[in-house]
Amino acid sequence: MNKFLWVFLGGGIGSVLRYSIGLLVANLAPEEAEPSHWLTMYPVATLMVNILGCGLIGVAWGMTNPTSTSHDTIRIALIVGVLGGFTTFSAFGWETLQLIQEQRIGSAGAYVLISVLGGLAAAWSGYSIAHSGA
Repeated sequence: MNKFLWVFLGGGIGSVLRYSIGLLVANLAPEEAEPSHWLTMYPVATLMVNILGCGLIGVAWGMTNPTSTSHDTIRIALIVGVLGGFTTFSAFGWETLQLIQEQRIGSAGAYVLISVLGGLAAAWSGYSIAHSGA
């Protein structure tokens, strides 16, 4: 039961952080932004949290010993809870669908490639950095 509590608490923290970044990005966009403005071309907030979250998951995984049970609570609270609540695959899917429905096929394709490849690169980089220092 203790692990469920850590996931619950961590997920709440991660979700609030994700929502805060969404508000920050929305506040940075000009009120009457043109469609070509970089903050309106892609779902920037989701892209940012997903790539940042992947990098932080890599760091967390690299800093904890996955074969040891001594870091289980930290791994569960941080990776499953905080970073699982912070990143969002459902928003990624929904925003990609919106781009497709708006006939912005090139933007949708670029968003998918940047998200997936950027996320993988961030996770690998975070793990490599953390693991090399351990």
